[in-house]
Amino acid sequence: MGGAGRASRRLAIRRPDCHCHGHGHAETHLGGLMSWPGSAASGWQRDDPRAARQPALSGDDEATVAIVGGGLAGLALAYQLTNHLPGSDILVLEATEVGSGASGHSTGIVGPGVGGPITTLVKRYGPDRARTMFGATLDGIAALRRLARALPDGCELTDGFQLVAASASAHTGSLRRQAQTLRELGFDASYLGHDGTTERLGTARYHGALCYPDIALINPWLLVQSLRAALLAAGVRIAENTPVTGLTGGDPVILTAGGHRVRARRVAVTTDGFTTGLGLFTRNVAVIRTHVLRTASVSPHLLAESGWDGRGAAIDSRSFFNYLRLTARGQLLFGGGPALLEPRVDERGVAAVRARLVRELAATFPALADVPVTDFWSGVTASTFDRLPIVGPVPGQAGVWFAGAWCGHGLALSALTAELLAPRLAGVVGGVGPAPMPDLPWMRSTASLMPTGRIGNLLLAGYLRGLDAVDRLAPARRSARATPPALAVPAVPTPVAPAAQPPAAPATEPPAAPVPGAAVPGSRPVEQQVDVVIVGARVAGSALAARLAAGGLSVALFDRGDLPTPTLSTHILHGTEDLRIEGVYDTVVALGVPPLHDVRVRLDDVELHFRHPDNPGLCPRREVLDQVLLDRAAAAGAKTSTGTAVVGLRRGSDGTVSGVTVQHADGSVRDVSAQLVIGADGRNSSVARWVGARQYLTTRSERALLWRYFTGVRIPPALLWHRIGVHIVSILPTGPEDFVLIAQPPEHLQGELAGRDVAGFLRHVESVSPAVAELAAAARPVGNLNRIVRYPCFFRQPFGPGWALVGDAGHAKDATLGHGINDALRSARGLAAVLTAHWGQPAALSSGLARWARDRDKTELANYWYGQDIGRGGAVTTMERAILAGIQRDSRAVGRLDDVMGDRLDADRLLTLPRLVGAVAHRVTSGEPASVVGREAVDLVQLAWARRRAATRHAPSAP
Repeated sequence: MGGAGRASRRLAIRRPDCHCHGHGHAETHLGGLMSWPGSAASGWQRDDPRAARQPALSGDDEATVAIVGGGLAGLALAYQLTNHLPGSDILVLEATEVGSGASGHSTGIVGPGVGGPITTLVKRYGPDRARTMFGATLDGIAALRRLARALPDGCELTDGFQLVAASASAHTGSLRRQAQTLRELGFDASYLGHDGTTERLGTARYHGALCYPDIALINPWLLVQSLRAALLAAGVRIAENTPVTGLTGGDPVILTAGGHRVRARRVAVTTDGFTTGLGLFTRNVAVIRTHVLRTASVSPHLLAESGWDGRGAAIDSRSFFNYLRLTARGQLLFGGGPALLEPRVDERGVAAVRARLVRELAATFPALADVPVTDFWSGVTASTFDRLPIVGPVPGQAGVWFAGAWCGHGLALSALTAELLAPRLAGVVGGVGPAPMPDLPWMRSTASLMPTGRIGNLLLAGYLRGLDAVDRLAPARRSARATPPALAVPAVPTPVAPAAQPPAAPATEPPAAPVPGAAVPGSRPVEQQVDVVIVGARVAGSALAARLAAGGLSVALFDRGDLPTPTLSTHILHGTEDLRIEGVYDTVVALGVPPLHDVRVRLDDVELHFRHPDNPGLCPRREVLDQVLLDRAAAAGAKTSTGTAVVGLRRGSDGTVSGVTVQHADGSVRDVSAQLVIGADGRNSSVARWVGARQYLTTRSERALLWRYFTGVRIPPALLWHRIGVHIVSILPTGPEDFVLIAQPPEHLQGELAGRDVAGFLRHVESVSPAVAELAAAARPVGNLNRIVRYPCFFRQPFGPGWALVGDAGHAKDATLGHGINDALRSARGLAAVLTAHWGQPAALSSGLARWARDRDKTELANYWYGQDIGRGGAVTTMERAILAGIQRDSRAVGRLDDVMGDRLDADRLLTLPRLVGAVAHRVTSGEPASVVGREAVDLVQLAWARRRAATRHAPSAP
């Protein structure tokens, strides 16, 4: 909670995917905060009531520089601008009251770091850049000190240390590595063992700690109020109760504020998480709420009894950690608990957080358990996907800069940004020339996209709940579990594969392999016990294994293949969000996979060009992507075994799946016990067959899929997809001088290509699309011609007693869409969120899995049918061509088509009834017989209704 202002009352709050906490956050726009539970004034504000408000803007106005948002980021920037411009040239616009948002609700802990642990920064950016980034956060602490010391009252600024304390013994290794890495980069940091941590904090709760020896502690409310007074004294104009509701870039920039127009040469937007109210970064930032409580002043006697001398501050090592400090007046600030996703905040959720904080405070400092809690408050903060701020010009808004999305480090980084940005803004407007900005990753104009919409919000909320569940369950999970609780899900009829068990082999011989698929009741000793077995280590399986292992579950991941190997699968990965969420995008690109910024589509005589400068696609060879994801799963702690076939399931006496039987390459067989067995083994899933998973809405592709890899030619970094007549061909680069060429003829024509040599394959491509064939003409083939025919498309019941299905094992679309990789990663994330959130809670887990199944079908259904339509074996129909022509005339619809093709939008948001009516009208006015056109339209409507009825009839239910 800490340093940007509140500018707009029209909020669109969504998409959190961050590790946000209660120290050093930026002031945010909180128009509407006071209506939310837990949003009362902070204890700081009650201690020192604010001065009278400045008047609201009373008419149109002008300024050299206008600042939108009156939190620390905006006020510090205005303060630094007074070193370059007359105060009267500066106008600060605040929606309610200066500092009444997150800055006034912060804990005032000003510590180092941004973007994750230093070890993560080194892996992601390299040691030199990581050193620069971490050093900049130390510069931010120094900037905050300079700012506070320049103000009359000092704002209760003190120096201290900060501990990052290990809440579980398994966290100590990571903290040791962080301390070592920091020292190697030249920074002062140390690791304290259990005894050293206990000596510093007086509590034996923690197993060790990373120690930063030089941080700052401050009263953030006094800081913003002192800045306010200093700005008014310098002649800076501050308009409170003046929400900004409109912004148009240019020279001048035009603002709509409090119903009036403001003209400014330059504008700085410092509204942090609620910037979406201005229509900025609506798909780039996440907004969440964190909480803190404050006790009455702790007497010296009680403090001594607690074992802590009150110096310094601490956070713990969990995703949603506790953080604590003592104020200058002797009160204990203690924050944390699960972050709540705006606007999904309610009284019950807030009350649960408060009760949890009280319990955790007592567990940390038993001697202070009876000290009264006098205050409880919350604040919102913004974060980006990579947990780095955004400081730079706003795209498409000339003259407008943004500084915010502080990702929990707003106090330090706001102060530093003000020093860096003020001379640049002043230089631009003064004609002197802009001062250079430092080369830091957060000096940028945008950030990666985040999941959007209702389903995106649900997934993100589930992800946050999952992280919190992992935090809470980790200590118990890491202790010995001789008899782990069974995974309870609703009962299901249990059709199983034949249960004939082969005769026991003599003791001197290795055990005989079981009948494939047999339900093994446990005749052999169990050689391994885990929480989860995952069958299939390709995209869905490895991604799921990594998430579950990182969440603290013990995971065994098996694949019968010796990875990495080519596999019959999707080639294209639409956009970078999924790989970024999995944390492997940079790794994949570093292996030579070129980002695809262009998509060029041709349907007969219609050509469309889509540009993706910030969210390119990728076409990694599966040997590359599968290995990267498998390595990530192993690094997270999953036990990976390739070249090991799962040949049967184990079942308990009640039929619940309780593990698997595996066979190694040498023929040896062993049993693995698990609470949950997950099939990630593709369309022809053995797990699905063995458990008798119900399959519904089943269709079969009408097209064959043939492809061949080539090398030796550098083709443009673009996806070319051409559908001419009944044929489809496409070409995608897989490496610097490598590409894949794909043909998708109707199934009845694929035999003409099955036995052709390379020249014949290229002649076929040339007959369909000379432009595509020309790109491949000089290349050398790699490997054989690959082919898939007569493959099924379906939904399957995705879970039952002791089992679940993920990826293509649970749901598979027509390959013409190319959504398989994205679908697999999304499916794995959704299932992981449910399992980590509710593991060990049978009733909650059952209902969570049921919701996951329903949400999966609702999310995927529209594009499933769209895939059937574009994968149909015939040519584009006249009605489809008319609908496409209507889309081509509408730029917004063209963008939506791009989003549908890229798996970012449901097809039913594009292919609407009004669009069909428009196509009918266009054809009729063009002279086609109304009766013929009307019949085609009725057929399409009837097909849509039939599909809807089928989906309702076959919707997943609790098995």
